[in-house]
Amino acid sequence: MIEISAKLFRGSVYFINEQLKCLVSYRNTGDTVERLAWSGAQIHCHSAMDETKVSIQNKKNKISEEEIAFSSKETSFHPCKGEKGNLVFSTNTKILFCDITLNPNECRTFLYEENIPSDCPPSYYGSWVKYMYKLTIGTQRVNCVIQLLRMPLRVITLVPDIWDPSDGIDGPVQEVVASPSSSNHVNDIQPVASSPSQSSIDHIRETNLDLVLHQLDCLTGKRSLSSFVITGQSGKIARFYLLKNTFKLGEDIIGLFDFSDSTVPCVQFSVALQSEETLKEEFRTKSSKSSNVTTHSKYHDFCLHMNNAQIILPVPLTVTPAFETNLMILTWRLHFEFVNSKAEEVEPLKIMDSHGVMEQGTAEVKVQTMVWDLPINVLPTHPLQIGRGLSMPATMSIVV
Repeated sequence: MIEISAKLFRGSVYFINEQLKCLVSYRNTGDTVERLAWSGAQIHCHSAMDETKVSIQNKKNKISEEEIAFSSKETSFHPCKGEKGNLVFSTNTKILFCDITLNPNECRTFLYEENIPSDCPPSYYGSWVKYMYKLTIGTQRVNCVIQLLRMPLRVITLVPDIWDPSDGIDGPVQEVVASPSSSNHVNDIQPVASSPSQSSIDHIRETNLDLVLHQLDCLTGKRSLSSFVITGQSGKIARFYLLKNTFKLGEDIIGLFDFSDSTVPCVQFSVALQSEETLKEEFRTKSSKSSNVTTHSKYHDFCLHMNNAQIILPVPLTVTPAFETNLMILTWRLHFEFVNSKAEEVEPLKIMDSHGVMEQGTAEVKVQTMVWDLPINVLPTHPLQIGRGLSMPATMSIVV
């Protein structure tokens, strides 16, 4: 028996055009000599769509039943075997090794490196469209069928021009040797050979990532107080203050309402963080609407007879920042709902007795609702921080 384990260096979340590194180990857990014919790895992205809402005219990348049947042959490596939907993109397959022999308790480890293309869509799990990434490692023993180890990935996009595609640097597949008695941790293994400039290349990659994160901090850290006067047909409802309109995943959106000089009484309000998934016109079906709205967090409060009120809305780490593909556009907004009344409707009833004057609220109030949408920008944050909010494993293994 051979145990195949894969470990991603920095978790399962990556920016586009960032290099993914994965250690793939092969350990003979049996008592006899084992032989492996070959092993290879590939990153691929699939899209799943609601066919009642999305019309796909070009199906050349459709994974057909014939392809799935063909890929089940023993001699073919087809990472998309068993997947349904459209293949958006796949990297070239990298062969990790060919024809190796493992003695009992012997372990051999290989380093797989691949750059995620800059023009691919981000991971997204919407109502109509889904983009899903996987790292697939295929291994075949002599005279046996191919076994696939699939690791889910999350890819996040950046603001255009934050990361220049020319910054990406490809690296070769390297073998890493560990003694049979080693624990096979990263600190216990040494590369067989390393280019003299390898350390400088790694430093360049780390510098690029730091630069991207710094630019994201600059974009989301700018505070410029914005003031919005909210009015309806009857008059002024409130003034809303927002410190900034660009937020990172995991941040809190903080705003303030000022009702001190309002002419229309506001009984209560609610604010929701929403994403809007809009299909481009050529991909819409005749019966579907153009967009779909999803609410991710919500805040509501009663504000009658109040001068001020604040809102705090968290931006979940699990959502996808704004992006655009040839199929759809994802945008973000704050959706406001105000329940308003008239001044005479909310005027308290005064009751006078021997103890003084007592004010009592009215039992019934006639109200009307007004809605307002405020577009905002949602950007990614550090991949490690996003990974903490997900349940995607960074290490997986199978036995063949």
